[in-house]
Amino acid sequence: MREVIIGALIGGIIGFFSAFALWKCQIKYDKKNLARGFDIEISSLESKIKLYARAFDTPGPGAGLVKIEQTLYNNGLFFDCRKEISSFDRDLSDTLFEFYTYLLTAERDRKIDSSDIYFKQANDEMKSSIKKACEILPKLKELLKHEYE
Repeated sequence: MREVIIGALIGGIIGFFSAFALWKCQIKYDKKNLARGFDIEISSLESKIKLYARAFDTPGPGAGLVKIEQTLYNNGLFFDCRKEISSFDRDLSDTLFEFYTYLLTAERDRKIDSSDIYFKQANDEMKSSIKKACEILPKLKELLKHEYE
């Protein structure tokens, strides 16, 4: 009888540790996939962000008031996975939130009508937000790559 109890106890312990190890592997796999997904989404936004940031820094039409008709960001991975971002290390999660805050601020300000009395202020903030998003792109992409490689 004692052997059966000991066997059951050992089996339970082995089962627990096996389940725990599988759970940890699944979490790691999910984080890698999420990081890869963010890297793909950010890479798809990168050329547009860099294009606008360069245009705003050079003399010419981009230096004055600019009306951008094209949507900068709308309902992407960030909206679907905001809660999961906190599972990354602090530096990556902070940088992701910072990047998307700049992008969402630029998107909000982009929608201000040119006849609005706050258009100039919103336009300046939109340009500033796009430039800041552009500035943190290299760091963000490096942190994401480090997470999934």
